[in-house]
Amino acid sequence: MITGSLPVFSSPYNAPRFTPGGFFMITYTATNTKTGKFYIGSARSYAHYMARIGQHHVNKPYSDFRKDLQADPLAFKWEYSEDDLDTPDFEAALLAIYCGSSWCYNISPYTNGSVPGRAQRGYGWSHSEETRQKMSESAKRPEAQPTYKKEAQSRAVSATNAKKQPCPQCGMLMNVGNLTKHLKGTRCKGK
Repeated sequence: MITGSLPVFSSPYNAPRFTPGGFFMITYTATNTKTGKFYIGSARSYAHYMARIGQHHVNKPYSDFRKDLQADPLAFKWEYSEDDLDTPDFEAALLAIYCGSSWCYNISPYTNGSVPGRAQRGYGWSHSEETRQKMSESAKRPEAQPTYKKEAQSRAVSATNAKKQPCPQCGMLMNVGNLTKHLKGTRCKGK
């Protein structure tokens, strides 16, 4: 087993390594040096490991680990170990020992993050017909959307409209929404 420590900002372009038996797994821990709490995770390669670190830093902070990490990223020490396994068995063994203790950020004893008694999407999750109907009705009312979703939609539309496209008939530059109206209407002089 090879162990080591990588700084948080090292290159994500490390190529995956191969062992005689095929791929190897990286099992990593992120330890909060201020509180002593740690998070256990695994990755299939160095590139995946670096991507996971980045995801922990920027994804929505729904767990104590991400809240603490995003509040003070320099307080965390990242360590990893490689093994010849091609499954996250080493992570599963560590979770079986530490999950549930006051020192471990992980709330699930399973390597896929599922919590017992609570289904996840992709693992047999399906909404009831009533819930799907409520979601459909809510999506039709813009005022019912959360502010972060409205802002994300607004940024996406602004980014799309910032790119000017030429009209295929007359060559006039305009944003996508106006181009559609332009082509359907009588304004295009190329007709």
